[in-house]
Amino acid sequence: MNIQSQSWQDLQVANPIDPKSIIPYAALGATIGTFVRSTNALEAAWVASSLAFTGNNTKVISSDTTDQSTVVDAQQWTFTHQMVNVAANIPPSMNKVVFLRAGKNWTNQVEIAFGAPNYNNVQLTFRDNIGTSGQFLNSATGSLPVISFGNGITGNQVLALPILQPGVYNIVMVMLTGGNWSTFEMEWIVVS
Repeated sequence: MNIQSQSWQDLQVANPIDPKSIIPYAALGATIGTFVRSTNALEAAWVASSLAFTGNNTKVISSDTTDQSTVVDAQQWTFTHQMVNVAANIPPSMNKVVFLRAGKNWTNQVEIAFGAPNYNNVQLTFRDNIGTSGQFLNSATGSLPVISFGNGITGNQVLALPILQPGVYNIVMVMLTGGNWSTFEMEWIVVS
C-alpha cells in the first residue's frame, strides 16, 4: 500500500495514507501508541539516523494467550521465519527489511536499538506520507496521520503490533533528538 504517484509533482499533492488502515494497535516498549494528525512530521531539514534492528526479542506472539494452539502456532512460525537479518555482511539497503506475520491474532515484536540519546516526537507512518504536503480530508494544513509514541524513547525498545493484511509496506519512524529530525525507514514484508 503506497501512494500512487508517477512523479514528485504527484507525490507532493497526494493525500497521505492513514497507518490505521493496516495497524489496529501499536506499542513501543511500554508506550502505547496513539493516533494523531502530526504537524511536526514534515520538517525542512533531516540528519541520518543511527537506529537499527537488534535481532533480539524479535518474534510473533499470539494475541490470545489463553488459546494454547495459537501460542504454539506463533512459536512455530517464529522458529521457521527469520524476521530480521542483522549480519554485518549483508548490503546496507537490506538492513531495513523485516518479515512480519499478518492477522489480528498475531502480535509482531521487533526490537529496535535507539541507543543512548533520548528521542522525542517518535512517530510511525507510511514512508511516502513524508513526501506529501500533509493535506487530507478534514485535516489541518501540513498534518500527517501517524501513530505517536511521545517523548523520552531511549535504549532498546520492542515495537509490537498486529498487521491486518499481507503486503509490502514502506514504513518510517520520524523522531527528534538533540534538536535534529531523522527517520528510520523499514520495509515490512507481511506474509500470511
